[in-house]
Amino acid sequence: MSYLDTNKSIMISSPAGSGKTEKLARRYIALLQDGVDVERILAITFTEKASAEMKQRILRILKAEDEKLFRYLIDRIPLMRVSTIHSFCGTLLRRFSFDAGIDPNYGIADDSDSAMEWDEVLHDVLMDVGARRTPLLIPPLARGDSEGSNNTDFILQTLSEKGFRGLDYLRGTMDYLFQKGPFSLEAGPFSHVSSVSGELTEELRSWEGAADAVDNYEKIFTEGTQKEIVSIEDCFLTKDGTPRKKTPAGLKGIRGYQEWAVKMHHYWKDVMLEEFAKRSGRIWKIFNTCLVKYMARKKAKGVLDFSDLEYLAYRMLTDNPEWSNILYAFDEKTDHILVDEFQDTNNFQWEVINKLTEEWRSGMGAKREEGTRPTIFFVGDEKQSIYFFRGANVEIFRRAKQQMETWLGDEFLYEEAKENYRSRPAIIEFTNQVFSKIMRQPERYPWITRYTPFNARRPGLPHPGRVELVLLQPDEDSGMDERKQKEAGVIARRIKSLAGNFEIADRGSEQKRSCRYSDIAILLKKRTHLAPYEEALRKYNIPFVAVKGIGFYQETEIAMLRALIFFLSDPHDDYSLYTLLKSPLFNIAESEILELAGIEGESLFEKMQAGEDTPLNPLLIEGKTPPLTLLQNWLAQSAYLPIAELIEHVLVSTKAWRYFHEEQKRANIKKFIRIVEDLEAKGKSLIRVRDYLERTADEQEAKANVNTEGMDAVKIMTIHAAKGLEFPVVFVPGIEERFTPKTGDNLIYESPSPSPSSFCFKSIPEASIRKQDDDYLVHEAKEMEEQKRLFYVAVTRAEEALILTGHQGGGDNSFLGFLTEGLGLQERDGTIVTDSDLKGLAMLTEEDIEMLYDYADKKEAAPADRRRVEIVPVSMPKRSPWKSVTEAVEVRRRHGEGWMVLGDVMHRIFEGISKGGLKEQDIKAYAERLLESKGIHGKEIDEKTAIIEKDVETLKGKGVWQEIMMPAENSFAELPFILEAGDNVYNGRIDRVIKENDIYKIYDYKTFPVKEDEVGYLLKEYSFQMNMYKKAVKELFNTNSVKSFIVFTHTGEIYEV
Repeated sequence: MSYLDTNKSIMISSPAGSGKTEKLARRYIALLQDGVDVERILAITFTEKASAEMKQRILRILKAEDEKLFRYLIDRIPLMRVSTIHSFCGTLLRRFSFDAGIDPNYGIADDSDSAMEWDEVLHDVLMDVGARRTPLLIPPLARGDSEGSNNTDFILQTLSEKGFRGLDYLRGTMDYLFQKGPFSLEAGPFSHVSSVSGELTEELRSWEGAADAVDNYEKIFTEGTQKEIVSIEDCFLTKDGTPRKKTPAGLKGIRGYQEWAVKMHHYWKDVMLEEFAKRSGRIWKIFNTCLVKYMARKKAKGVLDFSDLEYLAYRMLTDNPEWSNILYAFDEKTDHILVDEFQDTNNFQWEVINKLTEEWRSGMGAKREEGTRPTIFFVGDEKQSIYFFRGANVEIFRRAKQQMETWLGDEFLYEEAKENYRSRPAIIEFTNQVFSKIMRQPERYPWITRYTPFNARRPGLPHPGRVELVLLQPDEDSGMDERKQKEAGVIARRIKSLAGNFEIADRGSEQKRSCRYSDIAILLKKRTHLAPYEEALRKYNIPFVAVKGIGFYQETEIAMLRALIFFLSDPHDDYSLYTLLKSPLFNIAESEILELAGIEGESLFEKMQAGEDTPLNPLLIEGKTPPLTLLQNWLAQSAYLPIAELIEHVLVSTKAWRYFHEEQKRANIKKFIRIVEDLEAKGKSLIRVRDYLERTADEQEAKANVNTEGMDAVKIMTIHAAKGLEFPVVFVPGIEERFTPKTGDNLIYESPSPSPSSFCFKSIPEASIRKQDDDYLVHEAKEMEEQKRLFYVAVTRAEEALILTGHQGGGDNSFLGFLTEGLGLQERDGTIVTDSDLKGLAMLTEEDIEMLYDYADKKEAAPADRRRVEIVPVSMPKRSPWKSVTEAVEVRRRHGEGWMVLGDVMHRIFEGISKGGLKEQDIKAYAERLLESKGIHGKEIDEKTAIIEKDVETLKGKGVWQEIMMPAENSFAELPFILEAGDNVYNGRIDRVIKENDIYKIYDYKTFPVKEDEVGYLLKEYSFQMNMYKKAVKELFNTNSVKSFIVFTHTGEIYEV
C-alpha cells in the first residue's frame, strides 16, 4: 500500500465504498509508527462527525493491531489535532488574534442572530441612503472603486421599474450577497467592454426608413441611454428578447427589416450590459456600506460569523505584514497535514492549506536542513463533490494534483482506488454502466467530471444484489401532488413487500437475515415533496423518521406553540387565539368558537371574557379548568416565568403531550423549547422572541433530528444528508424530475484567474441576456454537472438493493435522462425497456409492485435491538402503546373500495348536518365536491350521489334522520377522545353522542349494505369498539349512564350493543 509511504506526499482519489476513512486512519497510524509525535500531525476534516469518526477509527485499528501504540495514544488523545477546517482556522485566529485584529475571546454568532443583525443594518442603510443622509462607505476589503452616480437615484429607479416590489428586490439582492460570504467579500462588480463599433452605430442611425418609422429614433444614438432604447425595444424584439423575424405593420418602411432587427438587438444588448455594469457597481457600494456597519456591530459585540473563520485566516496569511512569522510559528509545530473530503474544499480553504505548506513544497527550509521531510496527504472523490451551492470548488481537486506534481516531482504520489467494499455486484455493474457513459465527456473544462469503473470487493457471503427501475405510467390529467402521492404509495407497498421477506447479510457476515425497516432509506433530491412520502408510510403503518425534514414551523405542534407565544405577547391577536382554541390544548370545535361572534368585545379574548359563562368546550368545563381560566393563568405566569418553562407547564397541565406521540413530533417540541431557551438566554424578551418567530416563519427550517440509533424505522432524508452513509436498501424517488438551475438575476462567480480574490459580481435582470452570457451559462453548466455527481452519491449509498422510482418522461435534464443514456432506455408498446443485459437489473411496473405486495408474506420485519430515547423535556409516565379505535378496515374492504369511499363521504355529510353547517338542500352538491376530491368523476359521481339520496330518504322514512342526524341540544358529532385503559392508550372519534334524560346515547354509523343474516356477526365484531366508546364517554362526562347503538344507514336499522 504505497499511500503508507510516509516519505511522500500523497493524493488519493477514493470513490464511494472504497474505504476512504480507513486509508486516512492508516496513514495517520503509519506516521505514528514512524516515530512522529502526535502533536506534529494535523488532520483536517469538514464536519465534527467526520473528526470523531476518524479518531475512533484510528483507536479501533490500534487496539486490534498495535496494543503498545494504542496505550500511548490513549494517554495523548487531548493532544490529537484532528479537527474541522473551521475549527483549525478558529484556533489559528485565537493564537494570532492581535495580528488578525480581532478580540481573542471572540464568540461565534449563530445564524439567526446574524440574520437579524443584518436585517436591521440593511433596513437602516436603505432608508438612510434613500433619504440622502448616509454617504456610501467603501471598506478596505472592497475591490470596487468609490466613484459612481448617486445611489439614491438608483434606489428610486429600481422602485420605478419594480413598483411596490422594488424595495424587496433590493433587499433580496443584498441578502444574496450577504449569504454568499466569504466569496462576496472578495468580489468586485463586473465591467463591460463595448462590442459595438462606431461604424455599426452610424449604420443603424442612418438606416433607411428607420427614423421615419420609429419615434425619437436618432435620439437613441445621440444620447445612447438605456431608457431611450428600452422605449422602442418592441419594434425589434419579441417578448423573449430575441430579434423579430416578421415585420410589424407600422415598420414596413424599414429597408431589410430582419437585418435591422438583428443589428438593433446587438446594439440594444450592448447598451443594456453597460447599464447593468453600472447598476452592479451601485448595488456593490450599497452592499459595502451595509457591510462596514455590520462588521462594526460584530466587532462591538466581540463576535464573528462562522464563515469569517476561514476568510480571516486567509486574509491573515496573505495580507498581514507579519504573515511570515505566523507561518514560522505554525511550521514549528507541524510536520504532516492530512485532509479528508478534499473534493469539498473551497478557494479560501485551499489557499490557507496552500500558504501553510508553501515552504514545505519549495524543497527548502529549516525542516529539510534538520532531515525532516514534511508531507501532505489528500483524500477525496471528485464524483462526490455536491456542495457547489455552498462554494465547494471541484476544480481544486485537479488543480491541486497538477500543482503538487509540479512542486514535488518524485516526492508526490497520486493513486486512484478502484475497489468497492460496500455494494453488491449488481449495484457496482449498474453504477459502472451508467456513469461510464454520462461522465465520459472530454475534459475540455476543469469542472467536468470523469469516471473510472471500480470492482466489487465486498467480503462475506457472496450475493448478486439487485437493482430495480420502477417507472409509472404518466397521467396527463393529474398534477404534481397526485403523481407524488401515487409514487409514494408504490414505494410504501414495495417496502412492505421487502420488510421481513428480502434477505440481506450484514457486512462481512456469512449469516443471512430478513430485511428490517431500519435497513431501508428513501433519498430525496430535495425536501419539498417530503409530505407525500410521510403520509404514505403512515397509511401503511410503516415506522419512519424524517432526517432533517423541512417544514419545522409549519408542523401542527409548532404552529400551536407559536400561537401560544403570539397570544401571550398580544392577547388581542385573534388568529393566534383561534389557533390555540382549535389545537390539542383545548380541542374546541370551530362552530363553538363562532358562537362568540355575537358577544360584545373588540377581540376574541375580550369576547371570551364578556361571555365567560358560554360553554366553549364542555369537555373541559365539566369537572376541569375552563379555557378562559387557563388562558388568564398563562398570561399572568408569563410575567415572571421563563417562556420555555411556561411552555412545558402548558403541555403538562393540559395533557396535550398525549397527542404528540410520534418521535418526530416530540423531537420538534423539544427543538422549539430549546430555541426559546436560547433566545431567552441571550436576553430576548417575550416581544423579541415573537419577533424572531415572525421572521423565521417562512424559512425552510429543518425538523428536529431524531436519534435513530436502535429504532426500527425507515429513514427519509436528502441525498446531501446521506453523503458518507450507507444503507442495505435504498430508494431514490422522483427520478423524472427536471433539474432547475438556481441561478437568478445575481451571480457571484470565479473569474479565470486562479487567485481566490478573483471573484466578480453581476446583476443582470434581463433573462434573454443572461441566456447568452458566458458567465451565467458556465455557472448553470456547473450546476448541471453537479447533478450527475448527486445521482452518483445517491446510487452508491446502496449495499444490497437499489430501487429507482418515477414516472415515464422527464427529458434529458433528470436522473431518468441519465439512465436513458446510460442504459439505452426506450419505449416499446407503451413499456420502457433497456438494451442493457445487466445481471440483477429488473424493469418493474406499478402492476409488478402490486403483485409483489399482494403475494409477499405480510409478517412484520424482524425487529432490531431497540433502545428508547426520551426526547420531550417534561416529566411523563412511561409511554403506553397507542391504538386507534376505528371501524375494522377489513370489514369495510369486503364491500369494495367504492363503499369505503362512499362511507367516508356519508360520515362527512352526517357530521355537517348534525353541527348545523350543512343544509339539506346542499347535500348533493357537497357530496359531489367530496367525491371529486377523492378522484371520482362523471357517471360514477351520479351513481354514488343517487345512493346517498336514497339512503337519506330511507333514514327519513324510518325517523332516524330526525331523531339522530339533525342538530339537537346537548349533542356532539365526530367527538374526539383519548382513553387510557391498562397498558394502552386508545384514540378515535365517536360519530354521534346525544344526551337525553341524563343518559348519554352513542351512535356509530355503518354505511355499507348489510344482509339480515350478517347483523349478529357484525354486532359481535364491533362490540369491542363500542365498549371503548362507552368507557370514553363515561370518563369524558363523568357519568355511568351510557348506552351505545349501531346505525346501519343503508337500511335505516338501529341495534343496541
